[in-house]
Amino acid sequence: MSTIHIPGDLSGNMPEEPINGVRIVNYHSKANEIVRSRIILQYHLFSLLVEGQKSVHTPHSHIQIADDHFLLLTSGHYLMTEKTISPQGNYQSILLFFTQEALSSFFHKYPDLLLTTSTQQANGCVQAFAKDDFLKGFIQSLSLMTADGYKIPAALQALKLEELLLYLAHKHPAQLAGLRALAKHSCETDQALKNLVESHIESNITMEELAFLSNISFSTFKRRFLKLYGMPPSKWFLQKKMEHAAALLRLGKEKPGEICYKIGYENHSSFSYSFKQMYGVTPKEYSNRHM
Repeated sequence: MSTIHIPGDLSGNMPEEPINGVRIVNYHSKANEIVRSRIILQYHLFSLLVEGQKSVHTPHSHIQIADDHFLLLTSGHYLMTEKTISPQGNYQSILLFFTQEALSSFFHKYPDLLLTTSTQQANGCVQAFAKDDFLKGFIQSLSLMTADGYKIPAALQALKLEELLLYLAHKHPAQLAGLRALAKHSCETDQALKNLVESHIESNITMEELAFLSNISFSTFKRRFLKLYGMPPSKWFLQKKMEHAAALLRLGKEKPGEICYKIGYENHSSFSYSFKQMYGVTPKEYSNRHM
């Protein structure tokens, strides 16, 4: 059984990260039945089935749909089988990927959505939705937009996600409540990441080690760090370390060699080089200027 990373393994010419947190793919295949695969879903996904059948196994459930339904799946690990049912042997699904950041931004923009959590449906990692006339038209619009490989502009992709989420919040509030819980959890985990990062400003721990302590991949760590702080982690840590070193040098109570180790540098030459990059002078010259 093969293991597939989605969307990363769908096409080699697609960008790794969804632009604006959203990525829409018109997925086609032509076979009698696709062998069941292990799926590592890297982002949340609306699998908007157009033609065929889809079967999804999770640790706690099994859902199978035909083309009168579509699925919402949160990021994670799944077993999936996709089956064709037409005489022509076609399978088609519009895949609407969206990041945790895009989800959190949506609920931040619309904090007053009335979503109930009174049903068990709100807690599952896979939700099935029946297509009504509006949803059929919505899916058809995406199918037409992405025909012949056309790439929808990033801003329009984000708008289509917002349109779908708002409609589902109105028509299926219980099923969408689980997504709001995910968005709330994201805020809590962001704060936990900030606490971890800011408690290690003066240590010599690597970015990879911080990602490990956060229990997330290094690429996810860098993406979340950039969202939280507006700059790459290496640049942010350098700036904070040098700002702290400059403050200690201005106090004049410690020598540059002592400050070097205090802020997590293992040798003085590296510290001096980094300090000069930021302030234009060596730590000793900076200290002498502020005596």
